[in-house]
Amino acid sequence: SIFRAHAAKYETEFMEDLESLGIKPPDVLTRVTEYVETVEAFIQQICDNGFGYESEGSVYFDTAAFMRSGHDYCKLVPQPSAEALAEGEGALVAEGKRKSDRDFALWKNLSLIHI
Repeated sequence: SIFRAHAAKYETEFMEDLESLGIKPPDVLTRVTEYVETVEAFIQQICDNGFGYESEGSVYFDTAAFMRSGHDYCKLVPQPSAEALAEGEGALVAEGKRKSDRDFALWKNLSLIHI
């Protein structure tokens, strides 16, 4: 497929970079495209547990719901800055798609423009 060919190009470059740096290649190479069904099932379970929500075709982790259920979130950085939060999602997040700035994408609905 076009996606595998696109990924293969960067995978080859990565392996060439490892070699040029004198780093041994990995013993096992895992590609997320080989586990899409598993990833989808995992995300569905997160949503079924009340910790995920859909917005404009993407699925986000609901950090507020997670904290309301008694779990801790951001143990290492209790109050991340707006700059740090923006860096985590970058330009992929349009304003208004998430319930909270702390929420993060589990599954992105990307258009071909992003590929």
